[in-house]
Amino acid sequence: MTENLVEERLKAVSRPEPIAALNRIRERECGEPLVDIRKKHPRIVIGRRSVPFLRERVAEKLFSAADALPDGYKLSVHTCLRSHAMQKALFDRYWTELLEKHPDWSHATRRRLCCRFFAPYDQKAPPGHCTGAAVDVHLLLPSGRRADLSSPLKGWKAARSLVHGLSPRAHANREILFAAMVGAGFSNCREEFWHYSWGDAGWAVRVGEKECVYGKIDVPKTWTGRRK
Repeated sequence: MTENLVEERLKAVSRPEPIAALNRIRERECGEPLVDIRKKHPRIVIGRRSVPFLRERVAEKLFSAADALPDGYKLSVHTCLRSHAMQKALFDRYWTELLEKHPDWSHATRRRLCCRFFAPYDQKAPPGHCTGAAVDVHLLLPSGRRADLSSPLKGWKAARSLVHGLSPRAHANREILFAAMVGAGFSNCREEFWHYSWGDAGWAVRVGEKECVYGKIDVPKTWTGRRK
């Protein structure tokens, strides 16, 4: 598939998601429970630091995405659910880092950059990871190694889903991941090629819905933060 065709597909399911648009989405919390996705699918590998819970339908879509991968490939999940406190800590840590590095920047400038990389925790619409509807994924090769999804770009320069300048190999691997996830019903955040969701405010904005079915949900009390 050519790069132009991939861009057309991405544009069809991934719109900009400014905070104002997220806050306009009507939340119709459906009360769906979280499920522990550890050891639920042989082609999904959960990161050791992940809080391994997703909403039930979101988990089912993730399993479908794994089934759609070419033989031997797997999904590596490095972020699922986050508590409100976790999201706040990430946002505040980056805010402090920017304040130390750029003390001359205005509050608005720092805020804008923070919100680009970390969803704000103080808005009407909760961050996707705090709803159990969002998942950050990577692609694993049949060898078990992480697939190249960004070369020759590095760091945040490679983050946008529609970034130009990728190597043919990275481009092909992104297409495998994108096809599996979007084919399962997820929408992709255009600012982070690894971030997909279904049913949260971000998903609703991207696909043109006016309502979402998931709001903020607490981490299960049974979760101790330790992996068995």
